[in-house]
This record gives sequence, structure tokens and C-alpha cells, in this order.
Amino acid sequence: MIHSTTALLLLIISSIAVGRVSCQCDDVTCSAYENYSVTNQDEYYFSTSDLEGVKLKAKLNSIISNHKRYSYKCVWTAVADADADPEDPDKVIGFYTRNKFDTTNRDCANNKGNDVWNREHMWAKSHGFPNENQHANTDIHHLVAADKSVNVIARGSRDFKVGGEKKMYAKDNDKIICQDCRFDGGNFEPPDFVKGQIARIMFYMDTRYEGNDFKRTKTPNLKLVNSSTSSSRAAEFGYLSELLKWHCKFPVTERECRRNNIVQKWQGNRNPFIDRPDFVKKIWISAHPIIFEDCEIKVN
Repeated sequence: MIHSTTALLLLIISSIAVGRVSCQCDDVTCSAYENYSVTNQDEYYFSTSDLEGVKLKAKLNSIISNHKRYSYKCVWTAVADADADPEDPDKVIGFYTRNKFDTTNRDCANNKGNDVWNREHMWAKSHGFPNENQHANTDIHHLVAADKSVNVIARGSRDFKVGGEKKMYAKDNDKIICQDCRFDGGNFEPPDFVKGQIARIMFYMDTRYEGNDFKRTKTPNLKLVNSSTSSSRAAEFGYLSELLKWHCKFPVTERECRRNNIVQKWQGNRNPFIDRPDFVKKIWISAHPIIFEDCEIKVN
């Protein structure tokens, strides 16, 4: 009995250790956590003063490029931290639904049902970086905790665009998977409360991965476009014009700011479009001037 009790205590202690997310199907440890300091934003973006267009985009790329990379297994712990429920750190909040999951209730491939959370690549990894050794594959800024059912059934690798049919039900039961999601063959419209956040994540990916450090990151130039990419495996994603509209209509939230700080603590860089929403207009206004005519962007 003594030996059994000791073994149980050791199991409990190990499961709550810092940098660990254990689950019902296997064990995940992340001993590589760096815990970087959160940067003073004025200092972080000091060199961007008076820059616009391609010059600003290039400068931001140089600022945010040299960050720490983690293994895909380690990302479980990072995402659980970044998307934790502020009121209960033992739970994560599903990105599209705001459903709450125990951190241990995650998708380990052999789950029988869909009622688990998984790591969703906001920029689908099939569009430029399908392999784990490609740095964009494990960039925490675009990896979020999502309901498996929404990720697999509704989102997939579809482009972001308004429209489609509201399809709320999973195929294997009558459980509502996303009250406000719409999708068709190639496009996906998420709920309003995440549209702005999605846009700024995608702007980050387009800016961070320019292909200029391919030898090190094995990631090509990622490009937002105004055409369908759902049937392509090119390093492109749509639709830029839609994402610009979402950025204008749905301002930065406290949730985004908190997540940006947490991700910087993990990998050492920030999403500049959360800190400085005005950068979006400065970079893309020449290509889409009409979108910004009625776009009032609050600078944090």
C-alpha cells in the first residue's frame, strides 16, 4: 500500500510540474521554455518611425524574425498557456466557440469523439509548411486552441471570406459545433468575435515569413492574396481584402493583447499588428485604398 501511495503522489506531482501538459493518451513535457521578458513597445518599434509600405514591412520582418522555435509536441504546452481561461488556468478556451476544455482533454489522434481541443494552424500548414522542421509550422502566434470538431469539419484549410452556409452540426451527432460559423466548398467565415484577431494573425504570418531566411527556417515566402487557394498547396492564403475589412471593423481586444504577451514570453517576438494596428494601413493602403476610407484604427 505504501509503495502504491508513493507512486500515486509522484504521478500527481509530475502532472502539475511547470512546463507540462499531461493528458489521457500520452505525456507532453516542455523543458525548453525560455520565459522571455515582455518588451517595451516604444523601444521594440522605435526603428519603424516614418516608414510605410514595403519599407515598413521589411523593417517589421527584421524585428520579429529571430525568435525561438519549439517542437510541435512542446507547442501543446505553449498553446495551453496562451489560450488558458484567465479564471481557471487548468482550462483552455476554444477559439471559435469559447467552449472550455480541461487542458488534459486534448486531441491525441486516438480520441473516439470530437469533444476535445487541438492545435489549429490559422495559416493552414498545407499552404507552405507541411513539415514540422519548417519554422512556421510551430510558430505559436498562429497556433490556437480550437474545438476539434470545428477545426476538422468546418475550418479545414479553407480561405477566410464572408458567406457560405451556416452549418452548425457535426456529422456524427447533433452537437452544435459553432453557432456562428459559415462555410462552403472553399471558404470559411468565422464568428465576428474572432474576425479581427484572425486578420492580425494572418498579417503577422505574411510579414514574418518573407522567404529571406529560408535556409534557416525552411519556410517560403507566405503571401496573402485576393483569390481562392483552397485547392492549392502554394504558400498563399485568401482573402487579403476580406481580412483588411475585418481588421478595420473589429478592433484589437484585451484577449489578443494578453495572448501577445504570453507568446512573447515563449518565443521572444511579438505580433506588431496587435500592438500597432495602424501598421496595417501603412503597409496595405496603396493596394486597397477604398477599404481604408472609412477605417478608423485605434492605436494602442
